[in-house]
Amino acid sequence: MAEIATNVLHNVGNVLNSANISASVAADKVRDFKFSTLERVAVMLGAQKDLPAFFAAGRRGADLPAFLKSVAERFEADRAAALGELEALRQHIEHINEIVAMQQSYANACGVTEVLPLADLIEDAIRLNAGAIARHGLQIVRDYADLPSAPVDRHKLLQILINLIRNAKYALDDGAPAEKRLTLSLGLNQSGRAEITVRDNGVGIPAENLTRIFEHGFTTRKNGHGFGLHGSANAAREMGGSLTARSDGLGCGAAFTLELPLQPNPKPL
Repeated sequence: MAEIATNVLHNVGNVLNSANISASVAADKVRDFKFSTLERVAVMLGAQKDLPAFFAAGRRGADLPAFLKSVAERFEADRAAALGELEALRQHIEHINEIVAMQQSYANACGVTEVLPLADLIEDAIRLNAGAIARHGLQIVRDYADLPSAPVDRHKLLQILINLIRNAKYALDDGAPAEKRLTLSLGLNQSGRAEITVRDNGVGIPAENLTRIFEHGFTTRKNGHGFGLHGSANAAREMGGSLTARSDGLGCGAAFTLELPLQPNPKPL
């Protein structure tokens, strides 16, 4: 029960952080709307006794239509950006609800299995991390094979991918390479199972930590709790798959591979 609770807190905390960023960006966009500009234009036009002459004779009048057009374009761009952040916020809140619901039913069921395109879910995870990816200057590299849809629990898979992307972001910050590269690949392994790999060129993992990295409570980050990878490995097993890590050592980056069946498999490995 304690382990379930810590997993809930860890995963909800991750999503809340992203939700807070989306809300802040949307609020900043709305706050920056230059409505005072339109008010000044309205006052200027209201002061004119002869509007046709104002538009025909003066430079300000002649430039006004182009100016209003540029203001409208700026408003439209800011509105689209704010709506994008609000949609991301909605998805974050939905994901939080699903994390809580998933853990509430933990003792009875592992969640709802759907047959879904894995590449679409990888893109959802990237989109849910979009704010952090942009802030930290990460270069995203995609390498997706054309695979059939797979039976997965949507929110368990998102939980795993969000954790892996966030961990890669921390590794890239710590390693500080000239080009922070995060590669997400999708393909088939020799057993005919799907493999999703999240690879970074960050700080890397020493050999002695590779055997402990999925242990409950193990972490090398100062403010880490050691719940994310442990919970992700459990979620992978519940979907009939596995989660593994590899690295050539410090300074050599790391890769985490999630293996999943392409056919329904009700029993964890």
